This record gives sequence, C-alpha cells and structure tokens, in this order.
Amino acid sequence: MTRSLLVLRAPSANRVYTSAAGPLVLAEARWVLGAHLGSGVAVRERPVGGIPALEVSLPGGGPDAECALPALLSTLSATYGLFELVGDDAEVAEEPLLRPLAVPSTLRHRDDLETILKYPGKTNEQFTALLVNLAAALSTRRAGLRDGSLRLLDPMAGRGTTLNRALRLGLSPVGAEIDRKDVDAYRAFLSTYLRTHRYKHTVAASRLSVRGEQLGTRVDVELAEDKRVQRETGGQRLTLLGCDTRRLGELLPDASIDALVADLPYGVQHGSRSASGWDRSPLTVLEEVAPRWRALLRDGAGVALAVNRHTLDHAGASRALEAAGLRLISHDGAFRHRVDQSIDRDVLLAVPTTHPRLEELTALGAATDTRPQEDPS
Repeated sequence: MTRSLLVLRAPSANRVYTSAAGPLVLAEARWVLGAHLGSGVAVRERPVGGIPALEVSLPGGGPDAECALPALLSTLSATYGLFELVGDDAEVAEEPLLRPLAVPSTLRHRDDLETILKYPGKTNEQFTALLVNLAAALSTRRAGLRDGSLRLLDPMAGRGTTLNRALRLGLSPVGAEIDRKDVDAYRAFLSTYLRTHRYKHTVAASRLSVRGEQLGTRVDVELAEDKRVQRETGGQRLTLLGCDTRRLGELLPDASIDALVADLPYGVQHGSRSASGWDRSPLTVLEEVAPRWRALLRDGAGVALAVNRHTLDHAGASRALEAAGLRLISHDGAFRHRVDQSIDRDVLLAVPTTHPRLEELTALGAATDTRPQEDPS
C-alpha cells in the first residue's frame, strides 16, 4: 500500500509571499524529495478543512525511504505540521483519518535570529530557507545539512539573511559582501544577538588584504549555545569577507564549497560591481562571476540563484552558466512569483557539468516541469 503524508503549510508574515507560497513549496518539495529519494515521490496540493497543505505519496519506496521521509519533510521551508493519511487507498483518496506525527527538529537556534533584523529589500525568511534547501539537495554532500558539515557560501551576502539561516541549521557558513555598511551592520547585529542571548562566542574583525592590498574587513565568529555544546561539538563558525565577490578565488580554496546560494542583483534599484565599474545588468555580472564561483565549487556541489526575470532571462543565464562549467537544470519559471511591479522573481538551479549525478538531476528537472507542452504541429 502507498504511504501518504500530509504537510500543513506554515503561514507567512509576508503578504506577497503568502499568495505565492503554495506553488513555491510544491516545487521545493518535488526537487528536495526527488533529489534525495528519486523520482518515485508524488507531491500535490491538498487543502484540509481550508488549510493549505501538501500530500506526499511514496509508492514502494522501501523502509529506508519511508523512514527518511518525515525528516526530509521537516526541512521544507514552510512545514508547520505532519500527518499520516490513514485508511485503505480508497479512504486515503476520499476521506482519510489524520494521524499526527512528530516534526523532527532541524533548527538549532531561535527564529528571532532571522526575524529581528529589518531593512528595506530584505529577502523573506521562508524564501531564503527554500534557496538553502534546494542548493543543499543538489549537493552530493547533502547529508551535511543534518550534521552541520555542509560547506555553504553566499557570495553576495548583504546583511546576512542566508548566513543566519545557515547558522540556525547548525552550519558554519561563509559569506562575501562588497558594501562595507552591510558588513558593519551585520557584525553589529550578530554581536548584539549573541551577547543578549548569552551565547559562548567571540566576534573578531580584522583587515582583509591580499598581497598587501586592503580589500575590506574580515569578520570571524565562533559561537555555541552554552559551555556544554562548545565542549562536545566545538561550536559553529561563521566567516564574512568584506570584499568584491570576484576576489573570492584569492581568499578561499578551490573546490571547497558544497552549496552556493545567492540573491543576484535585480538591476532595478541596486546596481552591481563588474570589471568595468558599476553595472545594472545582472547578466553582465553573472557572466563575470560565474567562472570564479565555479572554481570554488566541488564537482558535486549545488547552486541556487534568485533572479529577476525582467533583467535576467532564463536563456541568457543558461548560456552564462554553461560557459562557466555549470549546467542550469531547472526550467524557465520553475519558481516564478511576483515580488512587486518591477521584480518578477525566479530561482535558477544549477550544478557543475562534472557533477556525478548530472544526468539524474537533469532528468529530475524535466520531471518537475509541469507546464503544458506545446503542440509541435
């Protein structure tokens, strides 16, 4: 008999994101579960009593897959509750009973680490979690999302939304940000947060330089919830490099990153630094930085990029990534949703062309493309 679980979707405080959350979480679930368990997992929206929910079915997945399923579902960006659908196949299809399941804890720190800091243009926390989940799922080292060993990089870190999510997951992330004000603001926020919540921690700021050239400020953070955690696990580490993302190859080892997450400049309000100076074209920036990012990635790494479709189209992004040795595996509009009048956002999923699971993940991308197919005639 097919095992089916129901995922209650958490509400979002962001009105615009709430209206798009259903299709986004559905797409996230198909990618995350497909990457972990294969293409046999079926996911669909199934509201219960008017409450948004997803139904996940695992026909013949075996005991290992059935055991892993609740833990995987708990990592989704909007999981609020889990239920098993009880009954025979006919009852499950019509009027099943719901058996509550414990939601395994995946986050080590309180949610205010992500929510306290407010500023114009801040990325929604659920969307940030979605990006991290997707990049990690594509990595051959995706198990590191559970034990804290996944090496995550945000090469355009802003004020640290992705870094904070990574910390809550127990990771030790690396970020880069060219804007000195953003680096200083994030350092001040994290220092205050760790102090007021009585963490065992150190926050050190130093000059960041390469061969005598000063690039900016380097922030190194060590933290643990208490002495016991610090003694037993060694705690977590965070590194924020105050520099142009193009210089990361001079600061980080090649083939050292498992997952890369970036919110690319949208080319509307904020510009981007390119070799010729300040540029508002995200495509120009991507063409320049993608080869540098590729050098930092392990062959089995995963990449998730948030983009504005108004200023970076799918075909152009695909060409830029391919030229850098990265294969775009998500279809055009896979995570499309409107942010405001000037931002029509999507997520690009990519892996190195040398990825050991390239064919499998490419096939998964085709399987998750639910758009109506055009009649060739």
